[in-house]
Amino acid sequence: MRRIIVKMILLWSLMVALSMAQTVLTVDKARDLALEYNRQYLSAEKELDRAHGEIISARSGALPDISLSGRYTRNIKIPELFIAGEKIPLGLDNEFDLSLSISQPLYVGGKVGAALKIAKYYEHYSHEKLREAKSTVVFSAESIFYAAVLAESNLEVVQKAFDQLSYNLDVVEKNYKQGMVSEYERLRARVEKANLEPQLIAAQSDVNLAQKRLKSFLGLPLEEKVTLAADLSDTAVVDLPALDSLISAALGNRPEMAEAELEKNVYDKAIRIAKGGWLYPVLSLNTTYDVTGSSNSLRWDAQSIAKSWTASMIISVPLFDGGKTIGEVRKSRVDYYQATLKVQQAKDDIRLEVEQAYDNINMSKKALDTQRETIAQAEEGMRIANIRYQSGVGTQLEVLSAQTALTDARTNLARATYNYRLAKSALKKAIGGEIN
Repeated sequence: MRRIIVKMILLWSLMVALSMAQTVLTVDKARDLALEYNRQYLSAEKELDRAHGEIISARSGALPDISLSGRYTRNIKIPELFIAGEKIPLGLDNEFDLSLSISQPLYVGGKVGAALKIAKYYEHYSHEKLREAKSTVVFSAESIFYAAVLAESNLEVVQKAFDQLSYNLDVVEKNYKQGMVSEYERLRARVEKANLEPQLIAAQSDVNLAQKRLKSFLGLPLEEKVTLAADLSDTAVVDLPALDSLISAALGNRPEMAEAELEKNVYDKAIRIAKGGWLYPVLSLNTTYDVTGSSNSLRWDAQSIAKSWTASMIISVPLFDGGKTIGEVRKSRVDYYQATLKVQQAKDDIRLEVEQAYDNINMSKKALDTQRETIAQAEEGMRIANIRYQSGVGTQLEVLSAQTALTDARTNLARATYNYRLAKSALKKAIGGEIN
């Protein structure tokens, strides 16, 4: 009986421990989970399979086409022909035909080579799309993670302010009992604390919602408990490279730039394919091996079987197709021109994005430096105000004013930290890699 009780206690303890276990999330783990479960990224991965299929299809145009066909016929009623008053049957009871055909294209106006090149471009394009999807997912994961960290920081700020007001209220209550403060000061201390309670509840709700949004994006169960572990070193101020070097890196690294160039190359080859139906002949080699048989029984011998083998060279020269090819060539040229403009637009967009991210990180860095200095001053002001009030020299208004300044400074520091982290993530995304 004692062993059963001990086992039940151990089992209960294990269940409690499991229920209290929490998943620790760092920004690196958030990135990894997002890339593992995000639907946009998984869809981009599958596009690589489509690209491989396109290459196989394009390559098939240069390979022989081999087909085997067979037919068996049972003549239930054989047709007859009258000649000089006599019936002559036009066949036997059983007939079969077996045919092996091979068709090998020799020259198709360069269409096969161009189609294969397009398929390979599409494969490279799919790889770049996967890189673009990865960059977008990583940036989103970092943004949502840092937003959840900001919500926790705001809760911590409000909680510290609430604790400070609770402490102030205790001091006022003691002084009121000793007749050192008025009823008005006691009521004011109570009201200040009560006014902050809704903000505390709202901050707790914001943390809950921010964590659920993060868990949903990462594919975690919404009911799973998580602990966010922010890397404090990621707010260290870094010396940025020159803007021109960042723009050059972005133009060389960004998948969007490579995508635009590949799309232009595809339309260039499409012009070649369109011209193939207009200017170039098509040459192919066909060979067919036939075996036919006819018999009144199902027993076949050499007398009832015939074999044949033919080979032919076929050339086709397009002369006039009603202007269809001309129209296709013109449309392909328009597509190529638009793709060229798209390359130029991609360069401008990337340059603008890098410049904007560069400005944002510089501004957020200055704001973070300023808030770090301000918070130290606000904390010192809070300490002096508490000492003065406890000594009977200062007033409650000084304490409340110092508390408000300190809360504002802490809130601004949390926001500045979030803005700086987000600006660093945006700059990494803009240049397509890490900031060296």
